[in-house]
Amino acid sequence: MLMFKRNLIPFYILSLVFFVFALYQSYKWKWICDDAYISFVYARNLYEGSGLVFNLGERVEGYTNFLWTLILSLGYFLKLKPQFLSLFLGIFFYLMTLFVFFYEENRISFGKIYPLLLVHLALFFHFYIFATSGLETSLFTFLVSFGFLLWEKKSDFLFLIFFLSALVRPEGALFLSLASLDWMIRKRRWKPVLFGFLFLGFLCFRFFYYDDIFPNTFYAKGNKGAYFSQGFYYLLYFLKSYPLYLFVLILSGIQIYKTFLDRKEYRFLFSSVVLYILYVLYVGGDFMGIRFWIPILPYLSYLAFRQIHEWDMDSQIESRKNSLYFRFYSKNQVLVAFLFILSTAVYIDPLKVKETRIPDWHGIVEERMFYEDHLIRTSGYDTDALSEFRVAFFGAQAHFIYYLRPSFAFEAESGLTDREFAKKKVGTRGRIGHEGELDPNDLVTRNIEILLDNRLPSMSLPNIQYTWRNIPIRFYVRVYDPNKFKSLCVRSDWNCDDLFLQFKLNHWDTNKVRVF
Repeated sequence: MLMFKRNLIPFYILSLVFFVFALYQSYKWKWICDDAYISFVYARNLYEGSGLVFNLGERVEGYTNFLWTLILSLGYFLKLKPQFLSLFLGIFFYLMTLFVFFYEENRISFGKIYPLLLVHLALFFHFYIFATSGLETSLFTFLVSFGFLLWEKKSDFLFLIFFLSALVRPEGALFLSLASLDWMIRKRRWKPVLFGFLFLGFLCFRFFYYDDIFPNTFYAKGNKGAYFSQGFYYLLYFLKSYPLYLFVLILSGIQIYKTFLDRKEYRFLFSSVVLYILYVLYVGGDFMGIRFWIPILPYLSYLAFRQIHEWDMDSQIESRKNSLYFRFYSKNQVLVAFLFILSTAVYIDPLKVKETRIPDWHGIVEERMFYEDHLIRTSGYDTDALSEFRVAFFGAQAHFIYYLRPSFAFEAESGLTDREFAKKKVGTRGRIGHEGELDPNDLVTRNIEILLDNRLPSMSLPNIQYTWRNIPIRFYVRVYDPNKFKSLCVRSDWNCDDLFLQFKLNHWDTNKVRVF
């Protein structure tokens, strides 16, 4: 409680106001992206006893968030659907991230009227966006941010936090490894070895269960070689979105540089931040705007805040008041704080050009603007309608797989759920995670019967129409089996007139199997 007495009452009142504001905004912008439904399928299959698999009997690690998927699976035991649980946990961990930095700000500052860092973080638009989404971003950001702060405090608890982060996303292993190396070199402590063995145990599980130490998503998205050109655009997209955040990056860079020179014990910590940035640039970032930057942004903002705080303290020291620099800073102290707040408050949508929205910028999109909140609702699906079919799906269609539940589903855009397709080399780099080069043989070898979209113009396929929430959608038929289609086509949400018209015009027998 002594910590909460450091600042003035308005500090805590304004803190509460901005916590409520952040809660409101994250709930207002709540959404679920289609990629999340891949994890939802794994979570449901695990709960139902089929194992941590996407297609029954086929072990492929098509998710990148092991611990997140386990948590969603446990939700089924509590009768909590992943659509609800992912939103609740996402917002919770977003607020927890704000809280740990509020705690640090209150601990560091003294006699402040308003919470500068908290206001700065609570106004960050993309923090609202990725507080939800159904993905693990919010949880991973909390663990990484908390781990950095524990690293500063030299707390052994950081190894548990970074171990959990490594279970949430593979990039967490970077922080766990460097923190462990730091402890063993500087402190001669061997506690990190325990968590090293635990992580090794996790890798052994992955190898024996999936026959690979890397998740399949590594091959689908990250094993295409260096993509620095796209990484540059990914960084530029962030700076176009938040042009004033360059001020924060400069301040945090000053703080990192000074600490590198003066405090050797922080060198591994800041090296991990720099290596993460280089990693994101190397892989080309992500197709979702800013998502891969989110985990380190709160800590970078915290470093910038700490630099401002140091200047505040130095400008009050009697011996430094005569310095030209600190006299200038003292006169512009409020302006610096205001610019720090504006660095997140000023958001410019890079996809809005001349009052219209373009679909993407160098392959980078704002998924929330595309999906809005449509995939949160669980109604409007013909549940289990494709339970007898083998299906290929693309892009924004994983939610159909979750509800229509085909007997086999092939993610045919990047190969997230298919070991062989994920490892196919690509001739030309494109949008991250959407670079797979599908050919007809991929469909033949997997005995695909229905395509949820036709990405092969060379194939002329008849279509059937599925009505989803009063929206007619065309699915394409590659293999016609009369026993399966005649039972599907009588369902109220399905229209097979075009398919049977093709049979009539070509004098084909509707009672025989036909491959198109």
